[in-house]
Amino acid sequence: MAPYYKRLGRDALLSWDDVLAVQSLYGKPLGGSVAVQLPGKLFTDFEAWDPHSPQGRHPETQGPKYCHSSFDAITVDRQQQVYIFKGSHFWEVAADGNVSEPHPLQERWAGLPPNIEAAAVSLEDGDFYFFKGGQCWRFRGPKPVWGLPQLCRAGGLPRHPDAALFFPPLRRLVLFKGARYYVLARGGLQVEPYYPRSLQDWGGIPEEVSGALPRPDGSIIFFRDDQYWHLDQAKLWATTSGRWATELPWMGCWHANSGSTLF
Repeated sequence: MAPYYKRLGRDALLSWDDVLAVQSLYGKPLGGSVAVQLPGKLFTDFEAWDPHSPQGRHPETQGPKYCHSSFDAITVDRQQQVYIFKGSHFWEVAADGNVSEPHPLQERWAGLPPNIEAAAVSLEDGDFYFFKGGQCWRFRGPKPVWGLPQLCRAGGLPRHPDAALFFPPLRRLVLFKGARYYVLARGGLQVEPYYPRSLQDWGGIPEEVSGALPRPDGSIIFFRDDQYWHLDQAKLWATTSGRWATELPWMGCWHANSGSTLF
């Protein structure tokens, strides 16, 4: 299959899931290609190859695969453990940045489909909320609270939300979609009156965010592609921004002992 890889060349824009699928079908290429950086996204190469090492670099030494591209959804529980979702797997990242191996979604939350679009944990009762398309799931531990997935649109929620967040000051779940956000009533899936509102209420946050997390200091971190924005809760304005994989150790992309990135 050498001609296949040669035809893709250095400009191939494949996600890491696509890369693994191609390698599973046809095997790995004989040579290495380099990562291609485009505005807003980081596309990874076919394999993490170090030309100065005869054995090459093994992917597991470079951190979780979400560090090299993007993730589907992200949330945090009451113990400040971060959950990062991509495809049919998720990772658990402790408060000190130590990250688990990838776990299949079905092993923790039976019936949850892959490629979920948004997730949030209620910091009041610890329940997990998941969103994909027009459906919503709620789990208490590994058990579904509603039995079957609910139709989100019945309560006025948007289809295909970009991100979800438990916002401590309101003690409510918030959904983000494009240039608007929705505040949900407590304990259910009804949108509160006078919502949705413009994302301009969250000053300096871009449209179509891919995740949002409350932090212990009261700030909110928003994500889009390989970028993050730090929102000062008192000012309700983004005060700093940067690349989360290289600047936020608690995302699990840093080596816990060396203090440097894993890739």
